[in-house]
Amino acid sequence: MAVDAPYGFRWNEHLSGGDPIVRQYIHAAADGAAIGKGDLVDITGAADTVARGAAGGPFTGLSLSYVPASTLGNVDTIFLDERSVLDAQEDSVGGAIAAASEGLNADVVVAAPSATTQLSGMEIDSSTAAGTATLDLRLLEPLAIPGNVVATTNARWRVLVNDLRFGDLKAGA
Repeated sequence: MAVDAPYGFRWNEHLSGGDPIVRQYIHAAADGAAIGKGDLVDITGAADTVARGAAGGPFTGLSLSYVPASTLGNVDTIFLDERSVLDAQEDSVGGAIAAASEGLNADVVVAAPSATTQLSGMEIDSSTAAGTATLDLRLLEPLAIPGNVVATTNARWRVLVNDLRFGDLKAGA
């Protein structure tokens, strides 16, 4: 069993190779939700402005910055596309994600970032793994790190973001 320590999402790789595209956006002072390092974010419709993503997406990028709630600030953001591979911890609420769930889709649990560590509180919603096309993420495989065991509490998974602002939703395997 892994330690319960949500960190949001981390960049792993791009399936086509190369470095991620990073762009700087603005967090509006009127936004009452903080953005944490590792939060999935989405554009708000205001010029160059992002907010912490909502469950059910869509998502534009991955925040590399922490900006407190109701604070004007810059958010360095990795632009995500269909080939961006991230990793995250599952919440294990209602049970752990089974190994047979590889290729299925799952939703994101949105939670406020830690003001102490500045890390995102987002996790993979373990109770949603299914083939449904409208879910936020695609489960690729368990993250290959020591102590990470699939189908146990708080396992970490490599994922693709399925619900992208500039992409098409895809059904799970």
